[in-house]
Amino acid sequence: MKTSVVARRLRKVVETGSVANAMQTVVCAKCGDRFAIHNGSSIHDADLGVKQAAWIQDQLVWDHIQERKHHGTMELPDLQ
Repeated sequence: MKTSVVARRLRKVVETGSVANAMQTVVCAKCGDRFAIHNGSSIHDADLGVKQAAWIQDQLVWDHIQERKHHGTMELPDLQ
């Protein structure tokens, strides 16, 4: 069974557990919202994390172009 990879928006006051379990954290350049990438496993692939972060950045830019709010949780596509 494949685990889904998600990015979750972090609150303004971050619980240390949310960031500690994250593979990577992405910050929206426009509004400053932060998203932590969680892949559901203990294995962290640095190259995959970079691809996922770039994909999230594109989604955040597109949200601002479309003048809509960021989703609280984003399911990431398979970028391997």
